[in-house]
Amino acid sequence: MRLTAIPTPFFGANCMVLVPEGGTLALVVDPSAGVLGTIRSTLEEQGVDVGAVLCTHGHPDHVWDAAEVSSWGTGEDPTSPVPVWIPGPDLHRLEDPLSGVPMRPEALDLVWVRPQDVRAVPGDTFEPVPGLRLLMVPAPGHTEGSAVFLGEGDLRVDTAGDTVVERRGAAPWALTGDVLFAGSVGRTDLPGGDEVQMRHTLRTLANALDPETVLLPGHGPWTTMRRELASNPYLARARSIG
Repeated sequence: MRLTAIPTPFFGANCMVLVPEGGTLALVVDPSAGVLGTIRSTLEEQGVDVGAVLCTHGHPDHVWDAAEVSSWGTGEDPTSPVPVWIPGPDLHRLEDPLSGVPMRPEALDLVWVRPQDVRAVPGDTFEPVPGLRLLMVPAPGHTEGSAVFLGEGDLRVDTAGDTVVERRGAAPWALTGDVLFAGSVGRTDLPGGDEVQMRHTLRTLANALDPETVLLPGHGPWTTMRRELASNPYLARARSIG
């Protein structure tokens, strides 16, 4: 699988374009504001169309251009946008992502448009585009519905024109959204956040994920679970309290 990470001007959120090996459809993850041109050029470069959109949670910097990007897709009905998937507990946030959340950058002209075809991510393994299977692991704490998405297989990660990760075989990887970052974790002081739940989530991830898992966060650089287990103070605290 080829994953292109696109840092955005909306609080530095990472949008990601995932294309399975030999696939013709891409999964666009967390289509933030300000990078529509880069998303489109990435799709054109790889010769693929949008098959689905996935939002790791419902904060505005991870969902803002979901409606626009989904309208580029070629779903079963050519006149309708492709699905926008989001964890069920965060469905309500797509009514008005900015409601109660102090996250409106002055540099961006934001007008919210709700996607037409919004679906709750299934509670087991699902295949948003052919050839790409993901397992959603509920990871509340940042929001009610924040989640981590696990995948496995060949992985190539590109950003800013450079390949920064390359793994072969049954390589484990995870889209961690705003749950777990390199050296940090998602904040818990916004609506829907819960520090106690976040500690439980971090302890579960620390115990359950293969240390070789490549972590692809919603902000900042990639990392690995082994690196975070050794150096992330929030993970260490969550494990010690548990």
